[in-house]
Amino acid sequence: MSHGKYEDDEDVALSMSPLIDCVFLLLIFFLVTTMLKKDRKEVEHLNLPISRSSLEVPPDDTVLAIAIDAEGEIYLEGESTTIMQLLDELRIVEQENDGRRIRLDTDENTPFYRFVEVLDALSFRNLRNVGVRTYHEKFDK
Repeated sequence: MSHGKYEDDEDVALSMSPLIDCVFLLLIFFLVTTMLKKDRKEVEHLNLPISRSSLEVPPDDTVLAIAIDAEGEIYLEGESTTIMQLLDELRIVEQENDGRRIRLDTDENTPFYRFVEVLDALSFRNLRNVGVRTYHEKFDK
């Protein structure tokens, strides 16, 4: 009894090229997504104050980064800004999500009055979820 024409077909082969294409697309996808998460919105020329008791906080893409350099210049998300512009931006943050995490990066030589101004601006906008970024040998190698 014959099983039909498939019995005579011995050179049926599976094409590997679509499978290879899928693997490469997945590889590219994972490379791109992992590279996007590493944007920490840092100001390059800050010497962070040293802390012995700081805690390592997992990276969060939604954190709002505010930095103050040694000259007292304020940066919001890595872009230079003024205290008045910062207050305007913080009003928007307060309206959208008043529990949003805020990371305050300061240089070890940042003028204290500027640090207080930024903390006052955050307090004025009722933004209380604020962490100060410091240098710790265990976490920042």
